[in-house]
Amino acid sequence: MTGREDGVGREFWRVTLEDLAEAMADRRSEYGNPDEPLKFKLYRGLPRRPLTTATPRELSEVAAFDETALSTLLRYGYGISRQEFDTNGTWPYHRMVASARCLFGVQLYVCLADGVYHYDAPHHALVRLRDGDHRRLLTRAAGAQGALPEAVFVLSALFNKVAYIYREYAYRLCTQEAGLLAGNLDLVARSMGLRAHVHHQFLDEPVGKLLGLDGDEEPALLVLPLHGAAADVRGEPVAETVADAQHEPVAETAAGVRREPVTETATDPRREPVTETATNPRREPVTETAAALAATVEAIRPTVVRSGLEVARTCPTLTEVDRASRRTDTAAFTTALPVAPGAYAAGAYAADPLPLPEAVVPEANLAAVLRARDSGPGIFRPVSSQVDGVELWTRLARIRAGVATDTVPAGAPAPLEIFLTVGDLVGIPAGAYRLDPDTGALLPVAPAEPGVDALTAIERVTIPGPVFRGMNAVVHLVGDRDWAFGTFGDRGYRVLNQEAGLLAHRVCVAAAAQGLSGRIVNAYHADGVRAALGLTERRHTPVFQILLARTGPGGRVIVPVEPEAVN
Repeated sequence: MTGREDGVGREFWRVTLEDLAEAMADRRSEYGNPDEPLKFKLYRGLPRRPLTTATPRELSEVAAFDETALSTLLRYGYGISRQEFDTNGTWPYHRMVASARCLFGVQLYVCLADGVYHYDAPHHALVRLRDGDHRRLLTRAAGAQGALPEAVFVLSALFNKVAYIYREYAYRLCTQEAGLLAGNLDLVARSMGLRAHVHHQFLDEPVGKLLGLDGDEEPALLVLPLHGAAADVRGEPVAETVADAQHEPVAETAAGVRREPVTETATDPRREPVTETATNPRREPVTETAAALAATVEAIRPTVVRSGLEVARTCPTLTEVDRASRRTDTAAFTTALPVAPGAYAAGAYAADPLPLPEAVVPEANLAAVLRARDSGPGIFRPVSSQVDGVELWTRLARIRAGVATDTVPAGAPAPLEIFLTVGDLVGIPAGAYRLDPDTGALLPVAPAEPGVDALTAIERVTIPGPVFRGMNAVVHLVGDRDWAFGTFGDRGYRVLNQEAGLLAHRVCVAAAAQGLSGRIVNAYHADGVRAALGLTERRHTPVFQILLARTGPGGRVIVPVEPEAVN
């Protein structure tokens, strides 16, 4: 535990998650905004490594992490999925993950055996930032010593791409989207027989220096080592945890469908980090310091085409919060379990639980689902339709499992609660429910206002814009604010938003597998949502609100960017 009782992170949390009017007070229009930056980050004068345009239409396990596997992972991980044309043309490019107003402030870097690269999505290419193998440095910075990963991904926030509209609030959006992207990279890697481990805790200085980043304008947010599923250097078993003893490890597919159990190996990236030497292959972890590790990295200043506003000058609170979150040594790295909502732990529900039915859920083709996934038109307008609620329920019941993250003990599920407010789903009565994390049962929540249906209660505390008539369901991801700040200090702000983003992407993919659009909506009043969901403590905060429905095209002309298929 860090022992921090307050800080700039908690105050920023209050403003951006509890006081919607204050959070949006500085919002600018996106139309004719002179601070608008370029749509993509551009480097000048650096070597480029084109990736193959031949991409499989289905994802399957790979025999080796070769050039084709790398290209496939990047293409489905963060590639361009379609172009959109409408009357104002402000959202032209879409990717495999959601982004607020398609701004895509999160940047993706790849560290391979031969160098460090930036992923240039519109050209599906890698831009070389520096030569050499720096994967071990990144795993040391993340406190994840052990088997050398196949690759290490680093996700950063290029703040000015979002701050030109949202100013200080850009920090929430960028941390959310870093989680969304991490969640997608994890799903794609799993479908290819690979494993990603999400590290929210790492030493910021050496990671930023390695990539040549300006820490105030573009800080690193996440580090994801990527391992082969069968890698086994030492051949020794992983120490079993309580959670591992109770639940067999399984491979999760695109929509959370279970496959046969997989064998954990000594190099499972969830294992506790150890330090290796030639004479002693395993010993206790050692403390790394940011200054010492950064001193081993030669500084680089790659030429970037500058555009947009200067964030450190324009958004001082955002800059202060991010600076306060930085880590200087690995001794502070820790894990803990969040506290479940007390009222539900005591069994205070409106009616008897609905047990999860035995249902055969079709396995989705993740590649096709990601190409089809969307957030709906500019005005989210549901089209009344019949949606199998039991299938959606079954998918949602599985999405917390199989996430490898450094915030909770090994084997523990993702640290978010899932609430489902049902409007029109076949097989589930309308109402608000908490998804039981152990059994998958739906636990009915008592109405906040007698005579007001659950969906209307959510609509009333959402800023007008989305149309709720015909809505199939709304998912809320609820996080334990006190767990985040009590465990990670000011870094808890980004940790909880990123953890929620990871899970939110799984929700959107599960919905897309049934032809539903998933619209992430932050414009809600937290206290009103708490009341509608029966939450009695302010520590339990709705971090994401996701609207699920089938939608029409609106006034859009959509042109898919289809991959060149592999024979």
